[in-house]
Amino acid sequence: MSRIPPMRLVCATAFAFVMATSSIAGQTRVRVEFTAAGECVISTESAAGRAKVKYARRTPELRCEVTALAKPPAGESFELEVVLPAGSARPSGEFPRLRWDERDGRWTGVTRLPAPPAFVRLPPERGSGAWRARALDMTVLAATVLAVVWSVVRGRAS
Repeated sequence: MSRIPPMRLVCATAFAFVMATSSIAGQTRVRVEFTAAGECVISTESAAGRAKVKYARRTPELRCEVTALAKPPAGESFELEVVLPAGSARPSGEFPRLRWDERDGRWTGVTRLPAPPAFVRLPPERGSGAWRARALDMTVLAATVLAVVWSVVRGRAS
């Protein structure tokens, strides 16, 4: 298990406290911004107020942890907006799935979800990092298919 940097832990705890201790009415909006300086800026806005967390990414991969958010109450909407640094190409294969639009020279993806995701991840488009990300995705997919097939075969044998 990797160690969480102290400042990131403090920010995440404060962010979660603000979200968890308040009664959120209406819509919760979360904006995840990947900066050119290699940072993640996560801000939230709801009836309870606003909060913002900023931390440096440890890898060049575009991935931001969103685990600091509390789940909105049932029946309320959750809107996620992801903003890329200026000059970035439109991504493909992101998690979670987003609708992309170019605004002021920056790609912005939006979606509506029933709950906040644990993280936002955009795989690299080229280079060895892209190959590695796709290979890992294919490995997980192959392992899942193998597990399903194994379960079906074992189930019929019983």
